[in-house]
Amino acid sequence: MTASSSASAAEASASASAVTAALQFDSEKLPQTLVLEIRPFLRVANQIEAESPRVAYLCRFHAFEKAHMLDPRSTGRGVRQFKTTLLQRLEQDEKSTFSKRKERNDAREIKSFYEKKKQANAHQLMPVLGEVLKAVLIGTGLESLVASEDFGDKSGFRYNIIPLHPRSSQQPIMLLQEIKVAVSAVFNVRSLPLANVKGEKSQTDIFRWLQSWFGFQKGNVANQREHLILLLANMHARLNPKSSSAPMLDERAVEELLAKTFESYLTWCKFLGRKSNIWLPSVKQEIQQHKLLYISLYLLIWGEASNLRLMPECLCYIFHHMSYELYGVLSGAVSLITGEKVRPAYGGEDESFLNKVVAPIYDEIYAEALKNKNGVSDHSTWRNYDDLNEFFWSADCFKLGWPMRLNNDFFFTSTKNKKSHETKIQNSQLPRGSSSAQNIVNTEVPDQSQQQTISVTSQQRWLGKTNFVEVRSFWHIFRSFDRLWTLLVLGLQILIIIAWHGLESPLQLLDPIFFEDILSIFITSAVLRVLQVVLDILFSWRTRGTMRSSQKLRFVIKLSLAVTWAIILPIFYSSSQNYKACSARRPKNFFGMFCLSKYMVAVAFYLTSNVIGMALFFVPAVSSYIETSTWRICNILSWWCQAPSYVGRGMHEGQVPLLKYTSFWTVLLSSKFLFSYYFEIKPLVEPTKEIMRVNVNIYEWHEFFPQVKSNAGAILAVWAPIILVYFMDTQIWYSVFCTIFGGMCGIVHHLGEIRTMGMVRSRFCTLPEVFNACLVPRSSPKEKKGILPSFLEKKIFKDLGKSERHDPTKFALVWNQIINSFRSEDLISNREMDLMTMPMSLEYRSGSIRWPLFLVAKKFSTSVDMAANFTGNSAQLFQRIKKDNYMFCAINDFYELTKSIFRFLVIGDVEKRVIAAIFAEIKKSIQNSSLLVDFKMDHLPLLVDKFERLAEILYSNKQSLQYEVTILLQDIIDTLIQDMLVDAQSVLDQINSSETLISDNDGAFNYYKPELFASISSISKIRFPFPASGPLKEQVKRLYLLLNTKEKAAEVPSNSEARRRISFFATSLFMDMPAAPKVRSMLSFR
Repeated sequence: MTASSSASAAEASASASAVTAALQFDSEKLPQTLVLEIRPFLRVANQIEAESPRVAYLCRFHAFEKAHMLDPRSTGRGVRQFKTTLLQRLEQDEKSTFSKRKERNDAREIKSFYEKKKQANAHQLMPVLGEVLKAVLIGTGLESLVASEDFGDKSGFRYNIIPLHPRSSQQPIMLLQEIKVAVSAVFNVRSLPLANVKGEKSQTDIFRWLQSWFGFQKGNVANQREHLILLLANMHARLNPKSSSAPMLDERAVEELLAKTFESYLTWCKFLGRKSNIWLPSVKQEIQQHKLLYISLYLLIWGEASNLRLMPECLCYIFHHMSYELYGVLSGAVSLITGEKVRPAYGGEDESFLNKVVAPIYDEIYAEALKNKNGVSDHSTWRNYDDLNEFFWSADCFKLGWPMRLNNDFFFTSTKNKKSHETKIQNSQLPRGSSSAQNIVNTEVPDQSQQQTISVTSQQRWLGKTNFVEVRSFWHIFRSFDRLWTLLVLGLQILIIIAWHGLESPLQLLDPIFFEDILSIFITSAVLRVLQVVLDILFSWRTRGTMRSSQKLRFVIKLSLAVTWAIILPIFYSSSQNYKACSARRPKNFFGMFCLSKYMVAVAFYLTSNVIGMALFFVPAVSSYIETSTWRICNILSWWCQAPSYVGRGMHEGQVPLLKYTSFWTVLLSSKFLFSYYFEIKPLVEPTKEIMRVNVNIYEWHEFFPQVKSNAGAILAVWAPIILVYFMDTQIWYSVFCTIFGGMCGIVHHLGEIRTMGMVRSRFCTLPEVFNACLVPRSSPKEKKGILPSFLEKKIFKDLGKSERHDPTKFALVWNQIINSFRSEDLISNREMDLMTMPMSLEYRSGSIRWPLFLVAKKFSTSVDMAANFTGNSAQLFQRIKKDNYMFCAINDFYELTKSIFRFLVIGDVEKRVIAAIFAEIKKSIQNSSLLVDFKMDHLPLLVDKFERLAEILYSNKQSLQYEVTILLQDIIDTLIQDMLVDAQSVLDQINSSETLISDNDGAFNYYKPELFASISSISKIRFPFPASGPLKEQVKRLYLLLNTKEKAAEVPSNSEARRRISFFATSLFMDMPAAPKVRSMLSFR
């Protein structure tokens, strides 16, 4: 008895809590103008409603009052609807909660509840409950109850995600093992030098320890403490294999975080040739603690840097010096100058890092921004974040010193601001708490230090742009695409030479004279190289003031070499043209064709000087290594090929993308050159020779060209359009090949697989398989396959062969959620939602997929007409229906739905046997492929009409229509037995074998018609109406829509936005995406 009563009590409490949860007021969907002020009260009300409904009511009432005070006229978006909904809830709860009040009045009720939560240390509730208590007590004469009460948050510890206060140690997140070990590591301050930490010594951690030495802000310390704990917990949780020492933070997690945190800093040190200031002790037990200290220091610098985060190398510079100071503090080093222990240069006063490190740099950024004059000033007259950050890309940044020298050129804005700059330097030298105005008043005559400051300031200069100043010019078209322009010019020269010599066989290329003429392209190449170097110098001219001497030397050498080759090659070529006896002296064999003239030797040397750059272009991995290496020879090669730069070095395409890129342009330019040779260049050679052979002594238009003695003008007029077309048709070839290659890539990567709703309908049957292949994790490990099968599986076939890929359940869940979201956004109507939803009921599933009705509804009526008028045999009819997946699904859906509905609708024994016999006949005919023999299909449309009327009545589900249901059921059985079944004896036997039948033998029809489905002695043979809810109602609705839907599939949905979203969703499934892992393996990004 006791057990049963306790069980019932548990059920009652569970149901009560469920009702309470269901009746909670939604505290998240609020107007944007009221979120900050109202949401805390509604959240607290939902949280305490089960414990104290009356206090929850008072919290909501106070929220309503505040909302009305904030927007009394309800002008904000959604405010009026919110007030109306909340007011209705308050009217509903006023009486129901009044009876549950435990005290005499509301004031004492909330006061008692407040005291209870106060004793329980529920600090999160205190501010809200305190404000509500104050509001309730106003005007009641009980203000003295809270006159001396402080309703502020007394926890003294605010947090974002992790509550690190000792009272919060039992919070769920604090019980996670990875959080425990991370917190333990952060709060480990053993073996650290004593620090001036205010407050509870027991709560000291490495962040408060760093704050005491370097003067970081309290809020920054709290934020970065949680940040580091979450990072460590994340690293510790993702370790594989798991750590064996569970109570301790795994060293691998700390090492991984250290490498990721200081990757940029170590790269910066390597680029500048400086050693890292991350020093680790020799004692193994202290290594992890020191690593966490360096990581914490970097996070604190980053967290307090504000806009200096846009200058990452500046942060590296700051960390470089502060980490050295940290090492000095940890090691207890003694200064050689003062003889005292090393202390940070800026001390540990409150906010000293912000005031003495961040503020001076930010002031310089602000001063440079003022020179911008809202975008009116020239780009070269002021420095932005990138320009200031580039100062720290060279070793000259260390001249800035530590503590930073404010008289350094880095802090000099311009000569116009020299006076303000001097004042800024003087202010930096004043004692803390003094002002510049007082200093000027009290010191009319500058002392020695001020004179020194002024003398130093007078020698300062503005650094300006470091590496780049924009120069706008038309020549950028050539400079940016110099390789393409060079190739086109040299290609044109080669085509003209080949066409002029009338090349008929590739062996003619080995002829010395012809080969030497081909090599004349290197003279053109040298001239173009001179032009390129000149443009490089002109575009870098405005940075000459800040350019390093090595860069200036590089430009001088490059220009000198380019000019030298542009002079030497024409001279040697001219001398080789004057000496033609070489080929005559050689024997007429294969080796005799080679004749190495002086020009050829010069060309060989010229190519040798460029072969390194060509080789590095085709092997990007070597280029990346050379640019990032510290070897002297690599630095020289990198310096010669490209001006050294901190950002972007070592960033090259991979070998495979480079091969694709090279292959694309090789095919494109080969096609372009072949077309230009045969259809542009070659046809003009003979006419040009004829024009050159014509000797014209008298010109009719002599007044325009009186001194002309040749046909150069005619030749220019003939060739000019062709040359113009030669250069311009490259973009046509590029468009053609981009279309071809883009289409091939699109086919391989399944881009634009589905573009219209018509394609969605035609490919809908493949969506579940593709969805499972892309977004459902594998239940078994992936089998290793060859390169080609893996490529075809990933790119084309999507690995759809396994049975687990054909389960449509997961896709149906997602698809139905999409359709429901469309309805909630009012993009589709209720009817369209019913037509587009995939059924999920398990009661009538037979293993086949049930498609949405907008795909199959019209197919069913088509199949009825087809079957009624078909002239072949049953096997041919089945094959024809089977070809259309949607048509086969519609027929199968109708069969299963009818069978399931009849199973529930018919409750009479005789009627059940009759229905079972009919379905048995249908199944037997299908298995024997004799459906057209056993049934007269010409009456099928009439039978479907009766089913359509029956589905309509069942869908309406009205008690008054029960008699009509009985008549329709009798008509359906009558049509099946009398008009359609060829041999109905098995069905008639079920009717005649019943004991309840009338015994006269007038005929079979008289036996079942009066009695089947009809009520006898108030005993109904059918169960009607149906339940108002449940899976049967959904089945009836689907049958009704299947038989009564007349819309075409192209009309559903009618909203263009819904159609666009469905097309995009379907297209995205066919795109190339990585296989989805299991949810447990989905870790946060690194």
